[in-house]
Amino acid sequence: MTNYPKESVCNEDRLLYRITLLKSSNQDTNKLYARAYTNACHAVKLDTNAKYKEAKDAYNNVIKNFSDLLLDKDNGMDRNKLIQKRNEYKHRVEQLERYMDGTKQTSFLYINENSPYQQRRDSCDSDIVRTEQDDYNDKAKFCYDQGELNESKGNMDHALEYYSEAAELYLKAFKLYENDSPEKLAARENFTRALDRAESLKKTTNLLSPMQPRTRSASNASDLRPSLSSFHQRSSSVSSVISVEPQCPTDDILTQKLSSTEIEVLKHTSSVNSKTFLPWMDEADLKEQFSYPNSKYLDPEGSLRLSDKQLEKFGGWKRPADIMKYPQLICLISSTSIIQDIVTDCSFVASLCVAAAYERKFKKQLITSCIYPQNKHGQPCYNPNGKYVIKLVYNGIARKIIVDDLLPVSREGTLMCTFSTNKGELWASIIEKAYMKLMGGYDFPGSNSGIDLHCLTGWIPEHIFISDKHFVADNVWDRILDGIKYGDVLVTIATGEMTEEEATEQGLVPTHAYAVIAIKDVLGKRLLQVKNPWSHKRWRGPYSHLDTQVWTDELKSCLNFDPDLAEKTDDGIFWIDFESVCEKFTSIHLNWNPELFTHRWVLHSVWPENVGPKKDVFSLHYNPQFSLRVNVPDKKPAAVWLLLSKHIMVTEENTDYITLHVYDNTSGERVYYPGTPFKEGTYVNSPHILVRFNAPPGISDYTIVVSQHEKEHSLYFSLRAYSLAPFKLKEVPMRYCVEKKIHSQWTEQTAGGNASNATYLNNPQWKITVLPTTSPVGILLMLEAPKDFAIHLMLVEGGKRAYSVSLRDILAESGPYRHGFCYSGEYTVVASTFEPELLGKFILTVASSVKLQVDAIPSEGAGMFKKVLHGEWIIGYSAMGCPSFGNYAKNPRYLLEIRELTTVKVRLQSINNTDSVPSMNVTIYEKHPTELFGKELATSGPYTNVIQGVATGDVVLSQNEMGYIIVLATHDKDVAAEYTAIVYSDRPVNIKTDK
Repeated sequence: MTNYPKESVCNEDRLLYRITLLKSSNQDTNKLYARAYTNACHAVKLDTNAKYKEAKDAYNNVIKNFSDLLLDKDNGMDRNKLIQKRNEYKHRVEQLERYMDGTKQTSFLYINENSPYQQRRDSCDSDIVRTEQDDYNDKAKFCYDQGELNESKGNMDHALEYYSEAAELYLKAFKLYENDSPEKLAARENFTRALDRAESLKKTTNLLSPMQPRTRSASNASDLRPSLSSFHQRSSSVSSVISVEPQCPTDDILTQKLSSTEIEVLKHTSSVNSKTFLPWMDEADLKEQFSYPNSKYLDPEGSLRLSDKQLEKFGGWKRPADIMKYPQLICLISSTSIIQDIVTDCSFVASLCVAAAYERKFKKQLITSCIYPQNKHGQPCYNPNGKYVIKLVYNGIARKIIVDDLLPVSREGTLMCTFSTNKGELWASIIEKAYMKLMGGYDFPGSNSGIDLHCLTGWIPEHIFISDKHFVADNVWDRILDGIKYGDVLVTIATGEMTEEEATEQGLVPTHAYAVIAIKDVLGKRLLQVKNPWSHKRWRGPYSHLDTQVWTDELKSCLNFDPDLAEKTDDGIFWIDFESVCEKFTSIHLNWNPELFTHRWVLHSVWPENVGPKKDVFSLHYNPQFSLRVNVPDKKPAAVWLLLSKHIMVTEENTDYITLHVYDNTSGERVYYPGTPFKEGTYVNSPHILVRFNAPPGISDYTIVVSQHEKEHSLYFSLRAYSLAPFKLKEVPMRYCVEKKIHSQWTEQTAGGNASNATYLNNPQWKITVLPTTSPVGILLMLEAPKDFAIHLMLVEGGKRAYSVSLRDILAESGPYRHGFCYSGEYTVVASTFEPELLGKFILTVASSVKLQVDAIPSEGAGMFKKVLHGEWIIGYSAMGCPSFGNYAKNPRYLLEIRELTTVKVRLQSINNTDSVPSMNVTIYEKHPTELFGKELATSGPYTNVIQGVATGDVVLSQNEMGYIIVLATHDKDVAAEYTAIVYSDRPVNIKTDK
């Protein structure tokens, strides 16, 4: 008897209970739900303790509670969830009733004659009569097959368990058959065969007796429940996770090991839609427990959410043996037998059709290779115990999805999921259920077939937008035709929005995915055979069954197609010319075989939400970046494909627009400015981004940059590289691990503009101090500012305020003024805007390999008294030039009077003459009682024409009776210009013209 899993019902109801209390303000409703929740927990407890009669009564109380709740349509609850849970309890009551009757009752499936799904009659039997002996025989045969599989794999302990179990089950069947019946004799023969195999293995392995009770638990309450603890157990050998990649002798992935960071990324993204999906590991997962002698497997995580359309008709969950006389996993792999039902997963069903068509045409396992259990020939097999494991590629690696075989059935008795028209065939329904579990339930919002096929097969998805300006129909056709010829590509197509009238006229479905099951280039015509997953409603345009003008006898013969016969049966399959596809469809999805490439590699990473700006329009510094070195030994270029795959933890509308940019001639180093990439990606809200290019002969280095249009949250992703030439792919780390961010601003006093402005010296400046070290120290400087500011960084030696700069002063700079972001690299730092008087905030980031000390340099004269003098040099009067001209004393002079010991500094600037700044000098002298000047105390040095002017150093002057003379001079005489002199002092001073 199958125990209802502990925790499963209670945990789900607890969550629903909390949500209900939040949504509902009706106290009576809250009390009723609280009662239902208590009853549910009580029922599960009774069920777990094998008190089935009491449990059945308790479940009926819960069902009544839920029915009462559903009477009030305005209680603010999730009605769909309530209906689904109620139906689950009803299903469990039916199970308990059958068990307590002592024998499995005959199940009847009634087909509604008016149902639109009459094709199901071939796959659902209405006269099912299955005996207990049938169940024992089915389970016994399955166990024997699994014994053979494990024996062939060398798993002798598992093989012994399966053979022993098969013997037990055949013995039970033997006891139930009538004496001397052929069935009884067959059961005895099979029992003997299984027992002999078990005894033979026991002799060689010295394991448990074949008929001795085994320690393996048959309870499915905790059977391989996904958990982080089991993920931890797998992390020690997680490198084998990469086995999802096609294997080939030259495949670098075979030896790839994952870093601890990559393991954490894969572990974090194992949680999808509140369930944990563990990495697939061949060695462990091929030993999965698939047999349950005394029960059938029931998913401990509960049933899947149903869509609204399913809930409207939902009659219960049924196992294949309840609705099919001879259920089988695979009857005949065919694309034409698969039918999409009311689940909104046309892209997924189209993917199944395409994969099935490939497998049938090329006689190679593709879609069926992901289904377990399998027999010793590697073929998936029906499991009468009701448990299946599906291997799907998701969030960077292959993952195991465990499902039971309960399928949703309508009240009329029809399957409400994807099904096959082949009698009793289950593979499409089981794979769909696994995919829907991964996606969060049958209320799947939809996807595209490129995404779905990648999940099913691991083949490389390429999304071609027909309306894209780079779309060239002839090139695309040639690529598809070449790929189809050798079985290297799977093709699906999709429509866009269209009016109801257009859809009816053209025979197409809006925003719908179609499977391309054949492609032909015959008689000068480019044709595709396409299937609508609905298995009805066909194209009505050129080359359809209605187009009588084009179907010549020769064309009919080439395509083996009879339009007259096709018109009688609408199976959703039609021919269409490539020109009509380009006109009426919006997308072409191609999935390429990874085995096309001899070299492959994958990296898994994360871009945390709090790293870098929200947009990377101006700076790429914080973007994840990867270096790629390709070594092409031949004289011909080698193809390189890069696939960026976003990890999605919650299935919802994807609003993240991401892309890849590829930069060449970078030596594989980090890129800071967006610039013009060698291959510029297009931002799309798809989880997969593919970039293709050819690497030239020889060694080429590239930098790959992951980019988001607008970062809203952390981005977990995998980056795969495929090439026909050897390559090395690795992440480019941040250049320096130590960062210091300085938040500052340009104010009215500090917005000095670029170096061509006299006010440049006022710009914010910092002193960087490098502590003593024996190794060279690298420094990275970055400046972030409003995007409409053209900004610049400069690094000069000295650690003091920079007043003016010449080329010989500059150690490093950020290059031309750039909008929004700039950087530099190796002790005075100047941050400036191109235009002066631009006021705004900015962030200066100083990064290095060692800890640095960064101090703001005070502005000139900070904390000092300031006096500004305005004047001019007048030809023939005060423009007397340097002392060489003999009239130096007639230059503008000022008398400086001080009352106490004072520190003084003087700056001289020419104004309104930026085109030709005169060479200038300012000097401070003692005033002499008889001579023009006394001793020189301070000077700005040699005459110079720097736009920012000249200045003396700080000089300490003592009080005297005469005072001091400041002389302002140009080098040449007769230079007319206006000037400004600024006198800084740490004590009040008096200044007047010296006559």
